[in-house]
Amino acid sequence: MTYYFNKVYINEKYSFLASDKYSPVIMDNVDEFENDYYLKKKTIELAEIEFQRKVLNGLLEKCKLGKKDIDLLIGGDLQNQILASTIASSGTDISTLGIYSACASFVEGIIIGSMFLNSEKNSKIVITSSSHNLVSEKQFRFPVEYGAVRRRVNTCTASGSIGILLSCKKSNIKVDCATIGSVIQTNHKDANDMGSAMASACVDTLIKHLNDTKRDYNYYDLILTGDLGIYGKKIVERVYKEIKNIQLKNIIDAGSIFYEDENIYAGASGPVCLPLVFFDYILKQKKYKKILIIGTGSLHSVTSTNLGIPIPSIAHAISLEVKY
Repeated sequence: MTYYFNKVYINEKYSFLASDKYSPVIMDNVDEFENDYYLKKKTIELAEIEFQRKVLNGLLEKCKLGKKDIDLLIGGDLQNQILASTIASSGTDISTLGIYSACASFVEGIIIGSMFLNSEKNSKIVITSSSHNLVSEKQFRFPVEYGAVRRRVNTCTASGSIGILLSCKKSNIKVDCATIGSVIQTNHKDANDMGSAMASACVDTLIKHLNDTKRDYNYYDLILTGDLGIYGKKIVERVYKEIKNIQLKNIIDAGSIFYEDENIYAGASGPVCLPLVFFDYILKQKKYKKILIIGTGSLHSVTSTNLGIPIPSIAHAISLEVKY
């Protein structure tokens, strides 16, 4: 289902990168970075909470706003029970919605915020998200210290956080419309290869969006997908060509370009992967005016993996109009 928005804009962003290792694409453009996975905290989980606190405080300072000026905070991450988002928002006294669509959570947050602004025109909404490579490996696969052999299809979760201010105040980034995806299950069960699991959901949402809006894929200067990685992106291109007999030529996958090191294998993943690449790389090029961003999420868990069931996945799309 596709929804259209009336005068919804992204006013500002604040981005934090936890390590500059292998991240030259966005390194020079993030608002803040520290080459430290722990940020002087006792655990990696506590460090990720600090990621989000840094972003929330940095965004408010950048926008010259106080916490009392924010009407709604929408946040999500990959930790169990979205721990980073909930703890980071505690004590702020800001009305908060916690969300989870795995690596599609940030895009889902923008959709929810935009729907809210359609009826509450004078509101200011903050969308936040974070991810941490060590936390994700520990939770979904094996702790890095275990030394498990990684496969070529593995991605490396981006470590950092991002926050944006969404309102009806006019800016250079307009949220035009959004397509909410459906949960898709194929026979794919390999939790190491999330890109392949998410590819079908990405194609499904892209086709639904173009059908709903009656637009051709060439309407967009760029289609930016989330974290399919190099293998998932190839599947999307192949499947789309099989269905539509069209070769997508304007598609870039954020996960595929986030890192520039062959030891990373399939690329990057995580809820912050797409927004970091979008705000701190794509927009800096000042060449794309109509952009479709598709957040992709692998909705597996330790429980689903142990049960041996196929990985459910989802993709949400947002159409953005950018002026430079």
